[in-house]
Amino acid sequence: MPDPIQLFRPVVCEEAISAVSEVMRSGWIGLGPVTDRFEQAFATYVGARHAVALNSATSALHLALLAVGVGSGDEVISTSLTFVSTNHAIRYCGADPVFADVDPRTMNLDLAEVERLIGPRTKAVVAVHYGGNPLDLDALYALAKRRNIAVIEDAAHACGATYRGRRIGAQGLTCFSFHAVKNLAIGDGGMITCDNDAIADRLRRLRWMGIDRSTFARNGGRSYQWEYAVDEVGFKYHMNDIAAAIGLAQLPTLDAGNARRAAICAAYRTGLADLPRERLAFIDQTAGATSANHICAVLVANRDQVADRLRAAGIGTGVHYKPNHLYPPYQQARRGSLVQTEAAFARLLSLPLHLMLTDADVARVIAAVRLAVTA
Repeated sequence: MPDPIQLFRPVVCEEAISAVSEVMRSGWIGLGPVTDRFEQAFATYVGARHAVALNSATSALHLALLAVGVGSGDEVISTSLTFVSTNHAIRYCGADPVFADVDPRTMNLDLAEVERLIGPRTKAVVAVHYGGNPLDLDALYALAKRRNIAVIEDAAHACGATYRGRRIGAQGLTCFSFHAVKNLAIGDGGMITCDNDAIADRLRRLRWMGIDRSTFARNGGRSYQWEYAVDEVGFKYHMNDIAAAIGLAQLPTLDAGNARRAAICAAYRTGLADLPRERLAFIDQTAGATSANHICAVLVANRDQVADRLRAAGIGTGVHYKPNHLYPPYQQARRGSLVQTEAAFARLLSLPLHLMLTDADVARVIAAVRLAVTA
């Protein structure tokens, strides 16, 4: 049998490996000048005024929620069809997630359901760009303005995606992931982008224990200045220069990598287009948007059997995601009916999608999927 085809596989360019060596020899490996450069490069890339580098997207979501004032007793509308960190971050703030259903065409939040669930305790909405496909941001921000609630974009899947010609992250508070298998892979890390100077300043304090200046800023490359101010309780959420060096080297490769991901997804769509929709259906893309294609999720009949058949054929698959309201910590959360969320979960299957896939691998996946869904 040929070698197994993995669902995900990280890729790190040689420039990143060299950059890490430089940082390791520099004498400064913590939060410092390379992190600053990565933040500046990333902000320029997405078109935002500020980028604040963190140790994970979960930390980014937590701090973004704190920055808009989410606290104990508040409600935050979110999706159940996401990785649990989206909703854990809400709980970290002492707030309660409220689950809105998804649009069955895109798996993004159904904004009509979001509006229906807004109540007197609603402080914000966390909008996940599912699979890297942007949500309808014009409609989202119009709703938020109309109902006076904050927006946090969970762009863990959407690094490099665009909406109406602007990159995701160019407006509002947007949280990114640089986990090992994400489109911009560092190993782990996160980023918040925003255009508000005061919020950016607070985020930088909160990521480093509430301290007003980083150790590197107090060192200044010369004599160490030990004194600092702590005006609020913060967290140890900052990125370090080792991770930032990888991100800075990987960033120039992101667009080419995303183009290859798009080509793989297009090949899957073409190669499986003639299958009956009740057997296999692709998720729609948002009008006016370009997906980052972090995940290639399809809807299949008899999902678990299909996954077993593909595993036997050496094809890795996944399910993104088991709805959070099915886990004990969230079973009592306020929610709508979630009919579409649960219907999607029964059929969702993620196909292999990473930059190590060859055209021959893609053809092999297509052939195996055809057999698996028609057997």
